[in-house]
Amino acid sequence: MKLILEINNTDKSPVRKAFIKKVVSRTLEKSGYFELADKSLNLSMAWVSESEMREINKLYRKKNKATDVLSFCEYDDTSQLRKNLESELFLGELILCYNYIKESATQCSSENDLQKELARIIAHGVLHLLGFLHGKKMFALQDAVASSFAETTV
Repeated sequence: MKLILEINNTDKSPVRKAFIKKVVSRTLEKSGYFELADKSLNLSMAWVSESEMREINKLYRKKNKATDVLSFCEYDDTSQLRKNLESELFLGELILCYNYIKESATQCSSENDLQKELARIIAHGVLHLLGFLHGKKMFALQDAVASSFAETTV
């Protein structure tokens, strides 16, 4: 699998592209979408401020508050993505709020919480792009991805 990652970092997030690519790749591997392994996958990401995230969340979800990640899927359903025969696919866009994620991580007490939280949130967004809905399977997958990043740096 070739991953093409476009990042718009309007909020000057310190998260390195290499870290993001590892999280996305690991999430895709654990997802069970083996038919994507021989494709070039495009993903767009934006790091935004809490105020910008609040506005986007208000516009698209009618919630007047910031959040950690918003996912905008390219495909209406999972079968469209999985059966696509093209060699290059655009998965969609993730919008993330670094400061919101960092604040959430500081509420935890164990070592390396920021890296794990970033990995968990990025994995969460990618799983939504793949068509996963909130549930035990999705949460287990994102937690498995996050736990593999406990010893890495952002």
